[in-house]
Amino acid sequence: MKVLVHFKDPLLLGGFVSNMFNGFLNPLYISAILGKIEPKLISVGSFMASAFPALLGILLENGRLFETLFRFLPLLMGGEVLLTALVIYTSKGDAAVIYLAGMFIFGVFSTSILYLLQRVKEVLYEGNRARWDRRIASADALGYLVGSALVALAEIDGQDPTLIAMAGLLQTVLVYTFFLVSYLTVRRKLLYQVEEEVPPQWGFFPFYKFAYCVA
Repeated sequence: MKVLVHFKDPLLLGGFVSNMFNGFLNPLYISAILGKIEPKLISVGSFMASAFPALLGILLENGRLFETLFRFLPLLMGGEVLLTALVIYTSKGDAAVIYLAGMFIFGVFSTSILYLLQRVKEVLYEGNRARWDRRIASADALGYLVGSALVALAEIDGQDPTLIAMAGLLQTVLVYTFFLVSYLTVRRKLLYQVEEEVPPQWGFFPFYKFAYCVA
């Protein structure tokens, strides 16, 4: 019963749903998309999926940039969804286009969003961060197990790259909906803290609202 209570957490639910889709779609993705692409193109996609996260990790060490992007996190989520839909519409089922565009979107948008969501965990869980990280990791593993079992039992022969990409888009929409709930909770909490705090002599509020003491 206690486990079910933990599953009410939107971040935990989002991780479960995300990995359930991953477990279900990965075998289909490998056969229907990666199986139709030249190894050199796969290496290009792998480079993008690792180079952009490394670069973003360095850039987001800048606190001002991090806070600015955190304010616009919902727009980043919406931008990823719209860009993914555009790729699906224009690719016309081309596995190489779907793969390369997907790696770019993952490297730039998905990674940025996951980095920024660490702030949400920081605020929500505070002293219980290690405990919740363990629960989220367990939920991720359970989700992947469920997805893998479903694709094995269903015996789906999915060879259409467009359908697989559309399923991935559905995954993104569902998962980001859960994440957005947690994000909005944190935004309200942080804004409430700003209203309660006494302005410093000189400095910046959270989200970089410039403030000074006129006394």
